Amino acid sequence: MRRLPLLAAAGLLLGAAGLLLGAGAARAQDCLQVMAGDPRLSSFVEALNRTGQAELLHGSGPFTILAPDNGAIARVPVNIRDDLMGSQPGADVDPVRGPAVVNAQMIDGRHMAREVEGRDRVTVRTRNGNMLLIQRGADGQYTLVPERGGFGAGGIRQVEPAHVVQADIPCSNGVVHIVDRVLVR
Repeated sequence: MRRLPLLAAAGLLLGAAGLLLGAGAARAQDCLQVMAGDPRLSSFVEALNRTGQAELLHGSGPFTILAPDNGAIARVPVNIRDDLMGSQPGADVDPVRGPAVVNAQMIDGRHMAREVEGRDRVTVRTRNGNMLLIQRGADGQYTLVPERGGFGAGGIRQVEPAHVVQADIPCSNGVVHIVDRVLVR
């Protein structure tokens, strides 16, 4: 059996360690990559891309994304859906309202579900400037409701409370919580 010189063997070990470390780094996905890999969020990912906000989520963050599932996007009024997706394939999105709707689903910082446990109400500010009330109901389940004022996308209609479908999905630059409603009026 042929022996490798000590320096060559050390080089091989360092190279193997680098491959292992590189493999771990390659698995760390940013928030956009995590959401793009979940078919329940395909409409929201499309909205992020169409409004130009997807690039933000490749940044360092950290971000908390309250990602509406496909059913939530399908339930919003047509005017909001048109702002996000355009009225037909290839149509332009509203350059102000589209990003504002998407930013109503984002909070700066990494906020895990455990931060609100045991508290009856918490208010946070979304990236579009709206205040979002997180309130615990009698059943112990938390609801998310945009408070009055701030950005509204379609008038004064009552907003159905959103509920978290799946919490604390980690990503390299934040956390994603899947919700069942879009958080604008």
